[in-house]
Amino acid sequence: GDDSPIDGAPGGSGGGGNRSGGAGGTGTPGQGNPGGASPNNHVGGGGGGAGQPGGDTAAPPGPGGLGGDGLSVSITGVSTHYAGGGGGGGNVSYYTGGAGGLGGGGTGGSYPPAETGTAGTQGTGGGGGGGGNGLGPNVESGLRHGGSGIVVVKYQIGVTQTSTAKATGGSINFYDGRTIHVFRNTGTFTTPSSFNETVHYVVIGGGGNGGYDLGGGGGSGAWVENSQPISGSNTFTVTVGGGGAAALSATKYPGSNSTVNFPTSVTAQGGGAGGMPTSNN
Repeated sequence: GDDSPIDGAPGGSGGGGNRSGGAGGTGTPGQGNPGGASPNNHVGGGGGGAGQPGGDTAAPPGPGGLGGDGLSVSITGVSTHYAGGGGGGGNVSYYTGGAGGLGGGGTGGSYPPAETGTAGTQGTGGGGGGGGNGLGPNVESGLRHGGSGIVVVKYQIGVTQTSTAKATGGSINFYDGRTIHVFRNTGTFTTPSSFNETVHYVVIGGGGNGGYDLGGGGGSGAWVENSQPISGSNTFTVTVGGGGAAALSATKYPGSNSTVNFPTSVTAQGGGAGGMPTSNN
């Protein structure tokens, strides 16, 4: 087979590398982490997550690299992880695919029986799992796409208010004296003329796809968290980034950026795609 690697791509978090010395991509500082490298020739490195880098693979050959864990945020009072990296693809049955990181990272495929790996979970920004070794393009095709991103905007409820939203947009929850707007799809965050609040936000880009045939795991979307004051009547466009498409060949598809056009615009970069061989075995 062709042992020439295509490295994991940079992104919000980097994709895992593939084959000899395939280095992971570089995560955006403060937003993500690099993907894992694969020095052992025949399995993929793990994709980086928002909370930790993707796992390197051991030499001599062993399992695919672990996807890096994401970070957690409480949306409805339950702490939930988002932005996990995808696990690297394995080779034969005793070189299994790596587990996806906490926060929607897909699991790397093995051979046999699950050559394809699993997709990143939608609405998490998780990276897709790398494909395991197989016998041809038709065997190795399947779901290794990254998960779409998510945008969360929250602000304090006034002392005299009970479960009252001061703005519209997304799915609205109330928890711990705050109104929480959750966007899993592109939409608008609209405030009335009376609005005068400091909003806190978490913006997560779409996850990258997992690499094809012994591929590295996809990197998670970037995690951007901050606050800014908003006042008056506004309509802000919220764009939720999609996950990188499933690759049916040696093609890399990063996740798409998530953005909010607040007065100080916010962008969370999509995750980097996982590496793969330059051609199939």
